[in-house]
Amino acid sequence: MDHMKKKIFPLALALAGLLALAGCRGRSMDYIIENEPSIIGIVEEVRDDSVLMRIEMEGYPYGTECSVSLAVENSDSYTHLSPGDEIVVYYNGDIGESQPLEINTVYAITLRTPAERRAESDRLPMVMVDGKLYYDTGKESEIKDRCAMMDGEISSRVEGTEVPAADDQSNFGTGYGYQYGADDTIELLINGKWIVFEHREGDGSQVRFGDRWIDGDSLSQETLEWLDWYNGLSELDQLSVSAIPPELLDASGISGAEDAEAAAK
Repeated sequence: MDHMKKKIFPLALALAGLLALAGCRGRSMDYIIENEPSIIGIVEEVRDDSVLMRIEMEGYPYGTECSVSLAVENSDSYTHLSPGDEIVVYYNGDIGESQPLEINTVYAITLRTPAERRAESDRLPMVMVDGKLYYDTGKESEIKDRCAMMDGEISSRVEGTEVPAADDQSNFGTGYGYQYGADDTIELLINGKWIVFEHREGDGSQVRFGDRWIDGDSLSQETLEWLDWYNGLSELDQLSVSAIPPELLDASGISGAEDAEAAAK
């Protein structure tokens, strides 16, 4: 009898272990999201068995890179990733202190914002007045003495990813008084400062590169993906980027390395 017990006990332990493992693997996505630690990052590179993403965490004020295993527990995870995707990684809470950092035990990956939507979020602030689009120049008006009477006020808004389609509408907020300026500009009173907006032709599809805004329709999809990755970097990391797509240099009017560095500042 004792001999039989000795045989049965290891078998019972093995069976219990298998059942526990099966239960762990069978956890639902909802359970993992509610109960496991998570971290958000931007995909920089997709590899065969891992993904390199940029994360922000304590001890890294400018962000850092982290390699995340694609051996994911939950089969419903989003693993068809592209550079520029914003993802949420659910893991065991351990991040390996290597270079780059590493997350090797991954329970699930979800897509928070696709790369193409993140690119849209960089749409230039703009307003529509008298049926024309006026774009933020980022410059403060130099006019010192002005009339106290407003010519109008921004009274409605659309999302920051959208283009205003009605008069006195913006894609960043409401309640801003404005006055007409010189050379087809208007000036908006924003947080106590008069900011210059200028009229330009186009449909508002500009994308940001450093301190410049470029017509996105003139760039290839590959360059747009590169630009989305670049805009996701910290200013410090942008300064270390040396290879810039040639069509982006042409479209932005940058012709040399020194100018390219200046655009990132």
